[in-house]
Amino acid sequence: MTRNTKAAPLVARDLRAAFRGFRRQEEGSMTIFACFMIFCMIMFCGIAVDSMRHEMERSHLQSVADRAVLAATALNQTLEPEAVVNDYFQKSGIRDFVSNIEVSQGLSFRTVTVNASTTMTTQFMDYFGVETLNVPALATAEERVPNVEISLVLDISGSMRFSNRMNDLRPAANEFLDIVLAEDTAQQTSVTLVPYAGQTNPGPFMFDRLNGQRYPALALDEADGGIAENLSHGDLPLDAQGGVGSDQNTRYVYPNVSSCLDVGTDGFSSAQLPSGMLYPQTAHFMNWTIASDVMDWGWCPQDQTSIQYMSNDRAGLNNLINSMRMHDGTGTHYAMKWAVSMLDPSSQDDVTALANAGLASSDFIGRPAAYSDTTTQKYIVLMTDGQITEQVRPDDTMDTENPTQELNDGRSGERGTITSASTNVDSFFQQCDLAKSRSPRPIIIYTIAFEAPGTPEQQMRDCASSPSHFFKADGDNISDVFEAIAYQIRQLRLTH
Repeated sequence: MTRNTKAAPLVARDLRAAFRGFRRQEEGSMTIFACFMIFCMIMFCGIAVDSMRHEMERSHLQSVADRAVLAATALNQTLEPEAVVNDYFQKSGIRDFVSNIEVSQGLSFRTVTVNASTTMTTQFMDYFGVETLNVPALATAEERVPNVEISLVLDISGSMRFSNRMNDLRPAANEFLDIVLAEDTAQQTSVTLVPYAGQTNPGPFMFDRLNGQRYPALALDEADGGIAENLSHGDLPLDAQGGVGSDQNTRYVYPNVSSCLDVGTDGFSSAQLPSGMLYPQTAHFMNWTIASDVMDWGWCPQDQTSIQYMSNDRAGLNNLINSMRMHDGTGTHYAMKWAVSMLDPSSQDDVTALANAGLASSDFIGRPAAYSDTTTQKYIVLMTDGQITEQVRPDDTMDTENPTQELNDGRSGERGTITSASTNVDSFFQQCDLAKSRSPRPIIIYTIAFEAPGTPEQQMRDCASSPSHFFKADGDNISDVFEAIAYQIRQLRLTH
């Protein structure tokens, strides 16, 4: 075969000419660019899809981890923390994702940390060499029970008999105590229970310790309201003639069955207990008509319904709540005074004296703690169903009609006002402000207006530590309100 050597250069020239033409050709260039842009958009959308799938997986894993540690950290949780965490993950179908569980716990705290992770296969990012993404989750929860001091202040005025309020209050307050004095927290929690009506009874021991001055013993027949001498504070002289009654061998006397101190307005400018002077005893009288089936006689609650100090004895506190009887008047400022003072460090010697007398738990000698103590938080929980009233007294403390005849029942000319309602409201807010201004750790005040719209509701709002610390309650939700406050005091924190 003869090779045509002249044809090769011709072919080469034709190819070069064709290439130059193709290079100068502009038809179809936009199509190539569009294809490139579409490819890029698909890849970016694909990356976004993989990122969204990753975030969904992470959110789900984190949610399970958060719920698991919260349940495992609760100090009332009876199962082992590790078992609780593993159970949450197993029931969510991701048991194998748990990589590490750390538990730290002591008498009054528990901290649980969970590390979990998995890998997610990518659908688009693998084109860039990223075949999988790590999906991590880290959750830590802590329940720490610091030392807690609580003043629980309960209104037992006569109006609590309406609309079944007292019967609704009792189980609600008991449930509050069941929560704050649960077995895992009781050792660190002291409760001072302050029932109040027109006055607040600190009990005979504190009455004497704080220089209370009792009115004298006076013979009075049982028919006129006298009681057996052994049931009353103070004795007649041995040779004195007592009142007569159903027991011929008993001397009957004017009732002295309560121990309230009439503290003047100057006593409300301090957070300390009343001190430095002699305080007269509040007379034994009623101002408004008594409902004897549910109320006991007296503006001052009788001694069986006096303050119970620094206790973690749930049964004892429950018993007082279940047995306390209603009395006359609404002197919320007196109750607040005692509530604040029993959280003030200046009362440490008084708590020691109460404990030595068997009237407070010896576990709490040394309390109330200093406001600077970072391991202690102080709370007041105050419930009322009415507004603060004026303070009236019989003109004659020892009038023989006082034990049987209400002042508003034909005796209005025999009574006087020692402080007006507005003065008492001012005294109340002095104590609220003192509590909230304690430094560096203020007393936290929760208030409850129990079926008490209008003025009493506003008084409770203004006293509370913040709007979120005030609660409105009725018979249907009073238990829920006390439960909510109790769990806030026990609060469980998610720390990470």
